[in-house]
Amino acid sequence: MKIEALQKDLSENEAKLKAKAAASRSLLNKEDSDIDEIKRSVDEVKELRSKSDGLREKIETLKLLNEEENRASKANSKDNSAKEDGDNTEDDGENTTDSTKKQTKSAKRDDDPDDGGSGDDSSDDSELEEDSKTKTKNKRGLGKVKTLNKDKELEIHKRDMLSVLKEGKTTRDVTGGIGLSDGSVIIPQDILSVEHETHQFPRLGSLVRTVSVKHTTGKLPVMWDTDEKLSAHAEYGTTTPGKKPTIVPINWDLQTYTGAYVYSQDLLSDSDYDWQSELAQSLITLRDNTNDDLIIKALTDGVTAVEATDLVAAIKTALNMTLKPNDSVAASIVLSQSAFNALDQLKDTQGRPLVQPDLTKGTGSTILGKTVIVIDDTLFPSAKAGDVNIIIAPLQKAVINFKNNEITGKFMDTYDVWYQQLGIYLREDVVQARKDLIINIKGTTGTTSGSTTGDGK
Repeated sequence: MKIEALQKDLSENEAKLKAKAAASRSLLNKEDSDIDEIKRSVDEVKELRSKSDGLREKIETLKLLNEEENRASKANSKDNSAKEDGDNTEDDGENTTDSTKKQTKSAKRDDDPDDGGSGDDSSDDSELEEDSKTKTKNKRGLGKVKTLNKDKELEIHKRDMLSVLKEGKTTRDVTGGIGLSDGSVIIPQDILSVEHETHQFPRLGSLVRTVSVKHTTGKLPVMWDTDEKLSAHAEYGTTTPGKKPTIVPINWDLQTYTGAYVYSQDLLSDSDYDWQSELAQSLITLRDNTNDDLIIKALTDGVTAVEATDLVAAIKTALNMTLKPNDSVAASIVLSQSAFNALDQLKDTQGRPLVQPDLTKGTGSTILGKTVIVIDDTLFPSAKAGDVNIIIAPLQKAVINFKNNEITGKFMDTYDVWYQQLGIYLREDVVQARKDLIINIKGTTGTTSGSTTGDGK
């Protein structure tokens, strides 16, 4: 019954193994398969195969044990049968000998009346009888010795097999074997999943306005607000025409940006690493870096910087006076890392830090109630580490990214060089849409002031 249960478990496990192996092959054939999912699937196949091997080993061991027990049982039956036959043969031999002896003596007397009933034949018969008894006893004794030896070997073998089944292992004294260092050349490497370094600063591409366009060039008309008023009108008088509204076109001229990574077919053939997905992610990083550079140039190009001796006062003036109320409400504060550090050292008159956590978001900070965006010092044009740069603007109005197309794809050669190329194709134009809404403030770490009011404004 134990063997039947193990065979049933083995059959079920083999079915699972077959299905999991097919699923693993399907994952390997898919180009967009996740490397972690493939590794997990392969590990499951290995576990199922190992379980099947273990079940087979147990089944074979139990079968061997049953065979040995059956052989021992048959051997005992044969010995008992031989013993009974031997006893019967000994008795029959004695009876037969006595009968033969009597018949021989009678024949002698009949054939030789002068013999007188005596002669040498009686001694010969006695010797034959003793020799037959000795041979029978020796044969029976040798059979007992062989049976005892066989039973002893079977007992030892059964004891060893039961020990293996209970402990699950055997202890062997092996010396002089081949170790890991000897096979290091042929042992495959275990390559873990790639860990990516996260970009440390916010990406500006999601903060500005993006407009989809179809043609290489074009314009976006913007009708400016006006201070004009209606004129007074007399009955049946002529209406005075108003001034034409100011319409400013925002022109775009698409530029093409591309990037690519080239890798050989040899690299793909000799590596388990998923080069394509990793390089595709690297191309996205190149795109984001390009957008950050274009956007910061649009925020600073042609904008005269304000040299501030008091950063807090300059920020307040920009928000309260330079920008109109609606634009001031929509404005964000873009700080170089050094500018953020300088402002973060300041406290208001009540001893509270000027930089406060943004309660409307899980992360981020605010200064004077405005969202703060911290970027690298060196992202500003011609800037170096330690420079204090501040930009205040309603980013959605100040900068527009006119975008036509973005393609990321894989290209293959004509099989004369045998390589593959993963590239990105980007058509866009990042435009400074409203220069009048951008305020650029410069300073040094020594030109900050803590003369803020109690409400932090």
